[in-house]
Amino acid sequence: MKKLILSLLCFTIAGMVYAQGVIKLDELKMEYDPTSLEIDESSNSLTFNVSEDYIGQFHANPLKYAKQNFSIEDFIEANQGKDYNKYTVTFVTNKGTLRVNYNEDGEITSSSQRFIDVNLPNKSIVKVLKANEGYRIVGTKHLAYSKSGWTVDKEFYKVKLENGKNKKNVKMNISRNASGVAVATLE
Repeated sequence: MKKLILSLLCFTIAGMVYAQGVIKLDELKMEYDPTSLEIDESSNSLTFNVSEDYIGQFHANPLKYAKQNFSIEDFIEANQGKDYNKYTVTFVTNKGTLRVNYNEDGEITSSSQRFIDVNLPNKSIVKVLKANEGYRIVGTKHLAYSKSGWTVDKEFYKVKLENGKNKKNVKMNISRNASGVAVATLE
């Protein structure tokens, strides 16, 4: 019995040692491809699929994400021979979109954000449910607009409520305090 256990132990150790072998991988080649930044001539726009490092990263501050992860200068350079005087770039996630309009100099002329099924801040949920007793939240939208630049001019939530067969929509305006924290008020 000792010989059997000792033999199994030896085979196990030999198997683990053999499994630790080094595998040599092929060389990875990465290239810059400016054709991926070319504008779609039928719609005069570019759609940019967002890859987030964590859930909600893009929705937390879409304009900041766009500024850090997209180079409008490279985009304009890739399309300079096409004589466009404005560009539309749409950033897309599974929760929503950010559409940014740029002029020929790469400055933002306007932007719009639309996200669905977002989590409302806890204080906002309490306000909505207290003001609408008996209702429950069945859907939310977060909408924001800017007329120019990297700051949002108007921002609000649309909340869909349901109480049996009764349905209603509530709009909550969002303002930011000095520290940048969103404060939602019922309209």
